[in-house]
Amino acid sequence: MSLTESGSPNNVTKKRFPWWILIVILLIAIGIVVYLKGWYPQGEKPAWTEDKLPAVKVVVLNGCGFVGLASEYAEHIRDKNIDVVSLGDTPKPIYDKSVIVVRKGDVQDLKRLQKMTGIERYTLARTEYFLADFEIIIGRDFELYMN
Repeated sequence: MSLTESGSPNNVTKKRFPWWILIVILLIAIGIVVYLKGWYPQGEKPAWTEDKLPAVKVVVLNGCGFVGLASEYAEHIRDKNIDVVSLGDTPKPIYDKSVIVVRKGDVQDLKRLQKMTGIERYTLARTEYFLADFEIIIGRDFELYMN
């Protein structure tokens, strides 16, 4: 056996890059992006849009003393997915800021209510014996939430 037949640089086997590994990695990456982003055809809404969810039950209270404010605010939110089960006044008109009081509701419904009303401030006062899941106490800043 001569040097030129088996050991010469002309007969060195070139290593091929395994392209199939790159293709598999690319397909996995595309699959992850599609899974995380969600795959909805153009114009189709997800099944959990606000109009398909049950109405959030609230009690609206006038917390600042302006006459008729609770009923005026209830009228303002009537076209949203909010069911006003009762209206009233707080014992003392001392509220400068509007607030949502969580009575029986959960975090998801609280987030929905905050989005629908624009009122971000909330407090917890849980009780199983309340008429509604939430109370909305309208404060002196009511004009911010009635536009």
